[in-house]
Amino acid sequence: MTKLILISISISLWAFACTFAEQPDYRASEVIETMGDTDKPEWAFSGATMAVDDGDVIFISDLTMGANARPEACFKASELQGKSQMIGYIKSKITSSAQLNETNAESNPGFESLTAVLSQGSLSGVKTKDRFWEKRVESSETGERLLKIHCTVKLGIAKGELARQLREASMTASGGNADIRAKLLKAQEIFIENIDKD
Repeated sequence: MTKLILISISISLWAFACTFAEQPDYRASEVIETMGDTDKPEWAFSGATMAVDDGDVIFISDLTMGANARPEACFKASELQGKSQMIGYIKSKITSSAQLNETNAESNPGFESLTAVLSQGSLSGVKTKDRFWEKRVESSETGERLLKIHCTVKLGIAKGELARQLREASMTASGGNADIRAKLLKAQEIFIENIDKD
């Protein structure tokens, strides 16, 4: 009986201690160093997934790494991630278009060719237009303050060049339903025209 009372008291004391234990200290990120000691550029604040800037279709990619990573390594990883996300975004927008809501579109050679080109990341001419990094102190899940490097890159491809590559990818395969091919080309045209409107 004494053992049971001691166990009960121990559990109660533990519960009491947990109630008053120090809670994690979550604080906002604090920038402590920036690339070239400059303010974050306006383009890096863009909320648009994809936009048109000076005749180029642009895509912004952000990545955070441990503070011991070199800015060049962070930029390279952000560029690779950004190109992959950009291609995925284009593929999703075109293939989910109202123009292509028919289930038989997926077996059309032009549709297969376009999705294969995009899936393989064969889009060429995508260049890094600008980049920026900053070091921050951030709170971890436990409230611990950690030093991180955050990099942002602006990728771009000429709007006309993107339209040409998408059109060529759809036209390289022969055969298939002409109506589906026409709808695929229309979906691409609508996508290119409406990039700034998303």
